[in-house]
Amino acid sequence: MSKKIIIGNGAAGNAALEEILKSQESHHVTVISSEPTPAYYRPMLSEYLSEAKLPKRFYLHELSWYSDNHVDFINGKTVTEIHPDTNQVSIGTQKLHYDVLILATGSNNFIPPMPGADLENVISLRTLEDAETIKQMAMKAKKTAIIGGGLLGLELGWQLIKAGLSVDVIEMMDRLLPRQLDPEASEIFEQKVEAAGIHVIKGVQTKAVLGDTKAESVELGNGATIEADFVAFSIGVRADIKLAKAAGIKTDRGICVDDHMRTNYENIFAAGDCAEFKGINYAIWPEATDQGKIAGLNAIGKRAVYDPIVPFNIYSGMNMRLFSIGDVGGNPGLNYETHKNQDDTHFEKYYFVDDVIVGGILLDDISKSAKLKKALLSKTHKSEFLGSL
Repeated sequence: MSKKIIIGNGAAGNAALEEILKSQESHHVTVISSEPTPAYYRPMLSEYLSEAKLPKRFYLHELSWYSDNHVDFINGKTVTEIHPDTNQVSIGTQKLHYDVLILATGSNNFIPPMPGADLENVISLRTLEDAETIKQMAMKAKKTAIIGGGLLGLELGWQLIKAGLSVDVIEMMDRLLPRQLDPEASEIFEQKVEAAGIHVIKGVQTKAVLGDTKAESVELGNGATIEADFVAFSIGVRADIKLAKAAGIKTDRGICVDDHMRTNYENIFAAGDCAEFKGINYAIWPEATDQGKIAGLNAIGKRAVYDPIVPFNIYSGMNMRLFSIGDVGGNPGLNYETHKNQDDTHFEKYYFVDDVIVGGILLDDISKSAKLKKALLSKTHKSEFLGSL
């Protein structure tokens, strides 16, 4: 019986496993996860911060699901080495053989090597363990500083506001979400963020976290200091490629894969946040699940081809809803046309290049998101799209 090993049990690893099991074929599958829990929906972690219990549908599977499906689930263990020449992985002194290996090692939150970043109450939110730690910190805190004004940082801030804390969000760019929103939408969005109780500080870098053993404040590049009982970083992720790189698997910013999710080794695949396809990785949940499915299918010989997603952002929180997709005017070399509808209840704006829709923004009322996404995939012309609204 062919032996499959999946390293990682997040979005990509779980999707790969589910595709293998759907085949109803005989495969010996081992999943190795450094976390002690079964697979869970990572985007819900911040929601847990202001709740007494884990959100409903947090876990993708119960622990019993793995044994019920005859999957060897090695949880709470870390793979220390991959041996492509002998088709083995090491967990400490233990070695496991594989016929096919899927790398779904995910990514790590980036904390820059600035002074004070290693203080004991400086953290980022990536795992359930991180969430538990932040909950404990929040119970004793009155004020926190979040470094990074992206959607994840703002959502973290919102949940801590709901937990009763005062929150400062520090963003080095001169406006919020510059990749997802144009300047007009960004201004409206920021007004809603501020109305939710989050204090946003823009256009300034963080110089240091100050304190002896624990963080007490954040020093900004302009000389100002922001008091904080704990500090959270939310400034992006880096693909976890350490294992792959040490094993001689081709890497760049991520593990390089082809459109079958195959690496430079015939029997090793990679998917999700750790993978890089044609120089791109958006590090978002839908991309990870799509890549995981393709890796799982090819791991059992189905020869499936990956079709890259159109990246989009969807958010519900801070008393608003947001949907943004595609190009919203970010290329100075292009000549954009726009169409906007706005009133007291919603904001919608669409971007066109050469009469073809290339992107759009929906605020508050996002009921047209499916139509907008479909239009981008089919490269719908301006007149046809506007006529369908």
